[in-house]
Amino acid sequence: MRPLPFLDLSHLSSAKIEVSLIIPAKNSSRFLEATVIEAHHFLSQRFQTFEILIVPNSDIAGGQIADQLALKFPQVKVFRHSSPVGKGAAIRTGFLNSQGHWIFLTDADLPYDLAFFDEAIKKLKSGYDLITGNRRLPESQFNIPVKLLRLAYGRHRLGLRFNQLVRFLLPINTGDTQAGIKAMSRKLALEAFSRQTCPGFLFDLELFLTATALEYHQTELPVTLNLKSEKSTVRILKECILVAHWLTQIIWRNSKKKYGPTFSKKILSRYQNASFQTRTFLFARWILTPYSTMAAYVPTQGRILDLGCGHGLFTLALALRFPFRQIIGMDHDSNRIAIAQLATKEIKNISLQVGSLVDPIITQENFSGIMMIDILHYFDTKTQEKLILWAFKKLEPGGVLLVREVEPRIGMRSTWNQLYEKIATQIGFTQSEEKHLHFRSSSEWENLMKKVGFEVFSERCSSLFFADILYVCKRIPSQ
Repeated sequence: MRPLPFLDLSHLSSAKIEVSLIIPAKNSSRFLEATVIEAHHFLSQRFQTFEILIVPNSDIAGGQIADQLALKFPQVKVFRHSSPVGKGAAIRTGFLNSQGHWIFLTDADLPYDLAFFDEAIKKLKSGYDLITGNRRLPESQFNIPVKLLRLAYGRHRLGLRFNQLVRFLLPINTGDTQAGIKAMSRKLALEAFSRQTCPGFLFDLELFLTATALEYHQTELPVTLNLKSEKSTVRILKECILVAHWLTQIIWRNSKKKYGPTFSKKILSRYQNASFQTRTFLFARWILTPYSTMAAYVPTQGRILDLGCGHGLFTLALALRFPFRQIIGMDHDSNRIAIAQLATKEIKNISLQVGSLVDPIITQENFSGIMMIDILHYFDTKTQEKLILWAFKKLEPGGVLLVREVEPRIGMRSTWNQLYEKIATQIGFTQSEEKHLHFRSSSEWENLMKKVGFEVFSERCSSLFFADILYVCKRIPSQ
């Protein structure tokens, strides 16, 4: 299967209508009519101008039904695609003929509830550029006939393994790259489809890589999946050779910066005037800390406090990703704040200050988000409790507190993690207001946070070498 050529799509930058829904159609004759009728009703209730682009992908019967639907609905347009065969190539054909300001994607058998687009359009209007469905989110729902439970479970396990492989090999952080429902801005679509080379279903990876490299704003939403039959146009096991080929090609292209400069390079290059020791530390810190995972839980706008910001890595990443955020970084180490100020000097939505972390003096109003990343173990248990309660009071209703701490009871990783923190403190590389460290287990942290009034979710958040847990604490609006 030959790669798609790189294209200059700048002539397609202007949009004439609100929404383009692209539906690639392969082996779709049984359900295409019902899908289009439902999609047309959904869009007509929400948008004044829209179009549904059906792209028959070597599907003669589906193409004939699509032609009939185009005669019935003026918003339905048909663009046949024959070569190269593949879902990604068909979707690009649809985009090349689209006119929408926002681009929606879904599959021809309509496996996902269209209500996804109600939330997606809110995100697009608030400044996001890519909204993807994620079947792994706790809020996602599966509607499955009993006879298909074994099939659904097998697909779920296979999808998890594939996603783990992708996240290991590529700078992609989503837990579900292959969900067939997505929404994006036209400006991102122009960038992504101009760089796309994979004609098959792995085109999604190129979309994520482009969005990440060029700093487009991304988020995920839960989905409702309605599994109706055993039919699938994607058979990963049968196509394992093609998967290996295209995954290799995408990894190579990413290494050559074909999807744009890496975000990490943009961040780390700002510290070029720091000492070699500091640059080495920051490079290792960036590689070993999943900042993107943590950033996904930070509100996209409003006042955000990074308490214990250090050299400002996370502060900088959050500010560059979303200019709607006003980031306040505070740390007691004046040397680190000085380095952070130099790295962020022309960024208008960042302010940095030196201050005590034990008793932070914040004159601003309440925050929509507060981060305490890898700092609480430096304080005694009473101070830890004081800071968690302080954060609860300083958060707006619905605000989020992020805490990352070492889990002290999971073997060698925990032992190494604690040893690293102790050595860094003893030699003075990490300045602490006291020399003794205080670690809590995950259950102890969660009990404390819930006692204060937070709604808590936790997940592992570190490289293979460490034992860190991320606690996402939400102040529910009723409080």
